[in-house]
Amino acid sequence: MGLPAGWLKAGYALLHGEDSEGRREALQAWKAVHVDPEWADFSLLLCSEGCPWPEVQNALLESAPLGTDRVVIVPQAENLLEKPKELPTSIKALLLQPVPGTRLLLVSRSALSAAPGRVLATKPFSDWGKEGRVLKVGALEEREAPAFVEAQAKALGLRLESGVAARLAARMGGNPGVLKRTLEVLDLLAEDRLVNSALVDEATFRLGDQNAFAWSQAWQKGQLGQALATLRLALEDEPSSAPLMLLGQARREVERVARLVEARAAGIKAPGSLLEALGLSPKQGFLIDGYARVLDRVGAEAVKRLLHLVNQTDLDLKGMALSGGQTPLMSLTVSLARVWTGP
Repeated sequence: MGLPAGWLKAGYALLHGEDSEGRREALQAWKAVHVDPEWADFSLLLCSEGCPWPEVQNALLESAPLGTDRVVIVPQAENLLEKPKELPTSIKALLLQPVPGTRLLLVSRSALSAAPGRVLATKPFSDWGKEGRVLKVGALEEREAPAFVEAQAKALGLRLESGVAARLAARMGGNPGVLKRTLEVLDLLAEDRLVNSALVDEATFRLGDQNAFAWSQAWQKGQLGQALATLRLALEDEPSSAPLMLLGQARREVERVARLVEARAAGIKAPGSLLEALGLSPKQGFLIDGYARVLDRVGAEAVKRLLHLVNQTDLDLKGMALSGGQTPLMSLTVSLARVWTGP
């Protein structure tokens, strides 16, 4: 992943988004620029999960070895960024005018919003965004994914037939990690370096056309038994790639409802503006009514809790290898079905 030089050099920076691989890569690259490996044990501080702002402030003010910078990384900063208007005065001053010899990286596992009143629209983070100190590595928008596929294919030396990038993006979703791994599989299959629709179908048929789509359709219709059965089949068929792909599909649907919450809060009502806010193309306008029904039925807080569960499932998939992803994904499936159609 090519990272912006301005972000890498920023002493105080923000990293956000759901692409866990992208977050890890970006975090390591930022550390490589700002942390002297010989003094890392003494100059680098990692804040604990859910730490409050005073802990971050104390870490920044703690003395570092002579000649090195105090580097503080907050690997799970969602709670600090949830209510930007309640940012303590002392912290706001510190973020606007950093203490000399200190560096700070805030990391959010979920994508942050620039809607009015949200964190990226509030100082000092709005200024950080203008200065190139904010990096998003979350799932790609549907209109962004084909271009990402084309760029990754070019880097691998693959030639894509017309329409293949859009086909692959539509089938696999917008998770950059999933798209890159799919292209790596195609790289092995494409002996003549040409990827056509037939090759994409061959590489993604079982999961893309059958299990993942059937799973998503089942919980959206409230067919919990069918959704759980399809989930088990997907995990048996593709134990390595299915969990992330299924999670990517769920995240896309939940995030669209979450964006509708933000759009309503911002007073956005025009159909064209709603499409843009939800990341939909004009041909997908028919989907808005469905997302609106979900939101009207359960309310904004339930949507927020469901998005948090999606993020937690992402973490669980990385820490529960013994279950193969089945336990966290079963819990998520039940919650998705309840939110979409009720108990």
